[in-house]
Amino acid sequence: MGGSESIWQLLTVASPFAKFVLFILAVMSVLSWTVILDKVIMWLKVRKDSKGFESYNWRHFEPRNLFSEARRYGNAFPARAYMYAHRELFDRGVPDDLDGELVAREYARAAALHLNRAERFLPFLATCSAAAPFLGLLGTVWGIISAFQRIGIWGNASIAVVAPGIAEALVATALGLFVAIPALIAYNFFSNWLRKEAEKAESFGDDLAFAVDRQFVKRNAVTGGR
Repeated sequence: MGGSESIWQLLTVASPFAKFVLFILAVMSVLSWTVILDKVIMWLKVRKDSKGFESYNWRHFEPRNLFSEARRYGNAFPARAYMYAHRELFDRGVPDDLDGELVAREYARAAALHLNRAERFLPFLATCSAAAPFLGLLGTVWGIISAFQRIGIWGNASIAVVAPGIAEALVATALGLFVAIPALIAYNFFSNWLRKEAEKAESFGDDLAFAVDRQFVKRNAVTGGR
């Protein structure tokens, strides 16, 4: 407890520039952890619904039946995209020119929109992981410079003289790593996860187009092409 208090006291007498660097790192840390927690919540919801929606039986495909399943597992990216495509294409009845290509195009547009939304703020994590170590290094260099300046002013290198500058340097280094490491891990994890989700969404779109074309052929066979 006393050690933490002494470090805090040393930082209170740090130079204005060092305080500014530490403030920027603290803000980056708060924002990056906010993004990380938001993405973790999204990941948990999507993962749960994706498992359920992937089990859809395409042999019993029917637009409204699939829409009901999509509403049930609405956090999955393919489910969201299909609900959008269904509203665009089927809410006003089944179009005469309906085919797999038309449905797949509408679905792909919606899937890309939802995936792009899910990727929001990931570039910020990448920026934090890249910039935070350099900001920490800047604070470290500035702290060492401050320590040498105090040696020159006081004429000795006792711990009481150099402690404030060394404290600035060490805290800046630690805070820079504290920001960068979680941001880098989170960025790599969520980027890789969203890439796999995009592949799943694309595969679902292919299955959807095939199912629509198959149903269209069956309908024509029943009506005799009329």
